[in-house]
Amino acid sequence: MKIYSKEERVKYLDVDRTNKLSNQAIINYMQDIAVEHANSVGNGLNNKAETHTVWLLLNWKVKVFSRPKCEDILKISTWPRIIEKCYSWRDFEIYNNEELVAIATSKWILVNSETGKITKISPEAKEKYEIYDKSIFEEEISDKLQEPNDSKLVYEETVGRTKIDTNNHLNNLYYLDYAIESLPEDVYQNNIFNNIDIMYKKEIKYKDKIKCLYKFENNEHIVSIKSEDLKTLHAIIKLS
Repeated sequence: MKIYSKEERVKYLDVDRTNKLSNQAIINYMQDIAVEHANSVGNGLNNKAETHTVWLLLNWKVKVFSRPKCEDILKISTWPRIIEKCYSWRDFEIYNNEELVAIATSKWILVNSETGKITKISPEAKEKYEIYDKSIFEEEISDKLQEPNDSKLVYEETVGRTKIDTNNHLNNLYYLDYAIESLPEDVYQNNIFNNIDIMYKKEIKYKDKIKCLYKFENNEHIVSIKSEDLKTLHAIIKLS
């Protein structure tokens, strides 16, 4: 099973104020199908008690081409194009009938669920996934984003319990939410953001106090999420 696919109906919660598919929903679809694929080969969340491993997400690069509306039926597909040592690059496509909605690539790392340490991917697990040598982006993808200088503090929050995932970390989806909250009002109201890059650097936990810094640079809206003392970088999100 090189490519894992499923259909998804666009729900009311998946669209924005204009009845168009939101970026949060797109990333949520992709995260869900990655989890489902891992579970289907016995290397996912439902197998943690046996494998003692979990996949942690390091990066997203997403490009959106169209915006389906509520009740549209989408086909979401994913495949691992690289599995080496302790990490995997996984790509995605979303279609609305014959129309390409979005593409993405992501980097994941395998971690021991008990010690939190990086662990090697076994040959047996790698064989179950079946590598599909198809890169969704033509250009070379970097997994390193640079924090800009002179960003301005624009938003801060104490992380609540409802945003914590099965790893006892802030769920990956909320990083994008924080980036959106950090945008100037006119930027939010007048932009769609069809290009999204996220680098997850350091996990955020329940009751952590985070601060978001914003800068517009090189035609990109860049949000850095940092610790309360600004010494720890948790993530960088770029929107354009």
